[in-house]
Amino acid sequence: MSDEVVMLIDLENLRYGLLNNHGQEPDYGALVKKAMGHGRPSVMKAYADFREHPESLPRQLEVAGIDCINVPVKRTTYVKGGTSIERVKNAADMFLALDAVNEALEAQANQRSKVFLLVSGDRDYVKLVTTLRHKFGQRVVIAGVPGTVSGELIIASGSPPDNVEVPRTVAADMMTIKRKIVGMVKNRPTSLSYWSLKLIDQWALDPRQAIPGTAKERRDAISELISEEVLVRRQLTDARRGSVTEAVLNEDKARELGLIE
Repeated sequence: MSDEVVMLIDLENLRYGLLNNHGQEPDYGALVKKAMGHGRPSVMKAYADFREHPESLPRQLEVAGIDCINVPVKRTTYVKGGTSIERVKNAADMFLALDAVNEALEAQANQRSKVFLLVSGDRDYVKLVTTLRHKFGQRVVIAGVPGTVSGELIIASGSPPDNVEVPRTVAADMMTIKRKIVGMVKNRPTSLSYWSLKLIDQWALDPRQAIPGTAKERRDAISELISEEVLVRRQLTDARRGSVTEAVLNEDKARELGLIE
């Protein structure tokens, strides 16, 4: 009988590691296949404050069979030297560690072995990894984003890493990307009262929009549209949120640049 696999995903580490270093979003189906390569996945969880990520992300994880563990970020503000400073505390790593220890305790009580597939490269997990190995006798495999994985974390695991694969991509044509984004903004769905730059960014990254290119290329295209004054910021008053910054499509400028007919 194959070992049970417990896959625990530090979503912020995974997603931003891929976006910042490789300009790509994670392939969650590929992560599930990776887990299956180590045995039978019995637990698959992703930890994050999902308000900080695209709205489509929980659905993508659900389709892949991965449970979403929402851990809201705590924000506090204090004044230092007359300057207001915001402090952000993310407890996702603590929730992940607690679940890992509970799974290890359950395995120990039932005299079973499990493989813990930790999807992160953060050195902060060294203590957790050594506890799972030495105290509970469980196997740990690190699956991080290439270029972001702590060497100490790999050493602590005692196993070769099984890092996240980063597919090679061919650079997409920037004009094509910008035309797609402009078309998306122009055809704003009736369910949206207005576009904000954050919404444009989230929608552009949604696979359902079929916009070519990597996440980095799409974000670069949005930045170019702003600098070219195709997307223009404008203040408006929202009934629920008060004063907000709207992103408006300058259709005349878009036509001048050949982005719409």
